[in-house]
Amino acid sequence: MVKNNKIEEMEVGWDNAVVMICTKCSKNFSEIPERLKSELKTITKAEMGKSARVITTSCLNMCPVDKIAIAIADNKNQLGFRGLAVLPETSGLELYKEIFKHNIK
Repeated sequence: MVKNNKIEEMEVGWDNAVVMICTKCSKNFSEIPERLKSELKTITKAEMGKSARVITTSCLNMCPVDKIAIAIADNKNQLGFRGLAVLPETSGLELYKEIFKHNIK
């Protein structure tokens, strides 16, 4: 195996899941992706520590009408990849319960 000095593999600080909230398809709801990210991040950190990551991203190529696209890559619970179309009024708590399918402590 040849080592590439320009690219180095690293450990990520989270091993459970990554939740990606689209900012492009929700441009009609400009503040919603950041609100969802903030709410979901707060709940996720309190419930799961640093084992999950919540981020905003550009186009996820799912583009729901009048909703926000969210993609989840879930490693720990073996749910794999899945997508959600979320109404703008959805709360971070509702989203947490749907994504991780368990009750909050």
